[in-house]
Amino acid sequence: MDHFGIGAAFKAMSTIYLQSARASGRTVSMLESLNTGDRIIFASQREADRVKRLLREHEKDIECIVVNPQNYGRLLERRTNQGRTIFDHSWVEEYYQMAIVRCEKDIDFFQREMSGFGEAHRETRRAAAEFAKWQV
Repeated sequence: MDHFGIGAAFKAMSTIYLQSARASGRTVSMLESLNTGDRIIFASQREADRVKRLLREHEKDIECIVVNPQNYGRLLERRTNQGRTIFDHSWVEEYYQMAIVRCEKDIDFFQREMSGFGEAHRETRRAAAEFAKWQV
């Protein structure tokens, strides 16, 4: 447990920022900065399709791919791009929010495992003792 509520504050802060950044021109700015051969990573097919429609007006050959931020390791399965690889703002937002939740879970895990009281700790000790019985 985050005794001080720092994780909750980060989540609230990111939510406020993300809501205030809507319709601020991030997508248009990204499109204007793109060059033929660049690649954009999206979190959803819906957003990728929307940007593809906008790209037709710019007449640039841009690769648009969808990779779930929860499976970010799949990014490395792609070939190296000749141009730049750019992450759409929705992908970046989701990745950061996921990281905040992961940090909260890590803190909960460390606190639980390093504490000497509570049922969860006793279960862990019992499981370790049972596992030790079967080790050669």
